[in-house]
Amino acid sequence: MRRWLLLPALLIAPLLAAAPVEAEGPALTIEVVRSGLTIPWDLAFLPDGSMLYTERTAKRLTLRRANGTEQVVLNSPAGMWAAGETGLMSVELAADFSTTRDFFTCHGYQAGSTQDVRVVRWHLNPEMTAATIKRTLVSGLPSTSGRHGGCALVKGIRNNLFIGTGDAATGTVPQARTSGGGKVLRVDATTGLGISTNPYASSSILMKRRLYTYGHRNVQGLARRSNGTIWSVEHGSYRDDEVNQLTFGGNYGWNPVRRTSSDPAYNEGANSPMTDYQIPGAQVAARWRSGDPTVATSGATFLDSPRWGPWQGALAVAALKDASLRIMRFAADGTLQSTELPPELRSSQYGRLRAAVLGPDGALFLTTSNGSNDQILRVTPAG
Repeated sequence: MRRWLLLPALLIAPLLAAAPVEAEGPALTIEVVRSGLTIPWDLAFLPDGSMLYTERTAKRLTLRRANGTEQVVLNSPAGMWAAGETGLMSVELAADFSTTRDFFTCHGYQAGSTQDVRVVRWHLNPEMTAATIKRTLVSGLPSTSGRHGGCALVKGIRNNLFIGTGDAATGTVPQARTSGGGKVLRVDATTGLGISTNPYASSSILMKRRLYTYGHRNVQGLARRSNGTIWSVEHGSYRDDEVNQLTFGGNYGWNPVRRTSSDPAYNEGANSPMTDYQIPGAQVAARWRSGDPTVATSGATFLDSPRWGPWQGALAVAALKDASLRIMRFAADGTLQSTELPPELRSSQYGRLRAAVLGPDGALFLTTSNGSNDQILRVTPAG
């Protein structure tokens, strides 16, 4: 029986969970599906088993067929912009992909005096060799140097699309409900308009009508649980990376503004906690925190496949800085039960882990983010 590093929930996130459940997960088999890439940020699977994957700084989207052949379908299209932490980021299929062949990306954009982060709906041609823009769903998400431009996508029920965003390293953005930065938005995947049941659906301001939650720092991943709840993963400052269960209209408490004359305008210091309970109203606590230091959690997916045995239904969370995968088990009410780190993914062999996506066969697909010779990995239970 092999030994596991089982992190007690009470030690890693005080007051967030009861004592961990003692469990042992499966040994893992890891296969390199693709190498030679440059910062593959996200991937999505087509109904036939083909894969779309993005490369952030190359601004390139590639279709990898089930037989291993590849075709670049987007190659630095006009206006797409990459700098700092921004570029071609998340990719997600439309719910009606089987009939429309449409998909979404979230990426930086720059043309003339316009610079932002935006979500675009694309159409893949019948031969699946090229994609053309169909509609810009959301534009005007804040962008500065490229810092904190994180953008994550996940489908909700029916035709809903959730969009997680970064705060563009601008202190007033996360708490400003008229800004799309530092938020999770919920939009109609055809029109880009806010859903009629959103918290501020009656607002006269377009972006505010899209708002689902706010007070986020830099959302890196979104995942939908089998019970329909949406979860976000975001980078902390020097402390407290977070995993959050999203609550309708919730404020997650990031408010990095100047508190004293010596504070910078974008204040990430000790008096700017990730969840600031001193600001007006109620704030929503994270379901998991890294503490100090951070580990740079990134992509995440729920392991909704019976092949994962004791990990079925757990949240698999990739991390960049400490080059690891975390398996987080949550109770039905969202309480953290345990966190496990598979030893096969805690070595220098693969390095920084970026995306985590469940494949159609129940395998877990990860991408690395080392800056050169990056890989797509297929992870399955051994045996």
